[in-house]
Amino acid sequence: MSAIFAAGGNPLSFLTQFGVEWQLLVSQALSFGIVAAALYFFVFKPVIAASTERQKKIEQGLRDADAAKARLSQAEDEAKAAISAASAEAAKILKQARDDAKAAVEKSAEEAAKKAAEIRAKSDEQLERDKAKMMSELKEELSVLVVQAAEAAVGEVLTDAQRSQLAEIAARKIKA
Repeated sequence: MSAIFAAGGNPLSFLTQFGVEWQLLVSQALSFGIVAAALYFFVFKPVIAASTERQKKIEQGLRDADAAKARLSQAEDEAKAAISAASAEAAKILKQARDDAKAAVEKSAEEAAKKAAEIRAKSDEQLERDKAKMMSELKEELSVLVVQAAEAAVGEVLTDAQRSQLAEIAARKIKA
C-alpha cells in the first residue's frame, strides 16, 4: 500500500483493481450511516427505553412482591399473636366464669342450708309450741275429767268444802 502512496496516485485507486468504486462505496457507507442512525433513534432507542422501563417495572414488581411477602409474614405473625392472646383471654374468662359459677353454687348451697336450718328451727319451735299447747289442753281436759270422775266417785260422800279442797289439790298436782 505504501507503494501506491509513493507513486502519487489516488490512494483509493487500488480499490478499482478489485472492482470497487470508491464513490459508490462512500455513498453506500453514507446511506448505511443514515439508515443506522434512523434505526438507532427511531427503533432501537425506543425499544431499549421500553425494555429498560419494563426491566425497572419487573424489578419494582419483584421488590413489591418481596415487601408484600414480608408484610404477609408480619401480618400472619401478628394474627398468630392476636389469636394466642385471644385464646389466653378466653381461657382466663372461662376460668373466671367457672370460678364465679362455682362460688354462686356454693353460696346458693349455703343459703339453702341456712334457709333449711331456719325452716327446721321454726318448725321445731312451732312443734314445741304445738306440743306445749296440746299438753296444756290435755291437762285442762284431764283435770276436768279427774274432777268429774272424782265427783262421780266421791261426790255423795264428800262435803262441798272437801270437794273444793280436792279440786285445788288435783289442780296443783296436774300443773306441777
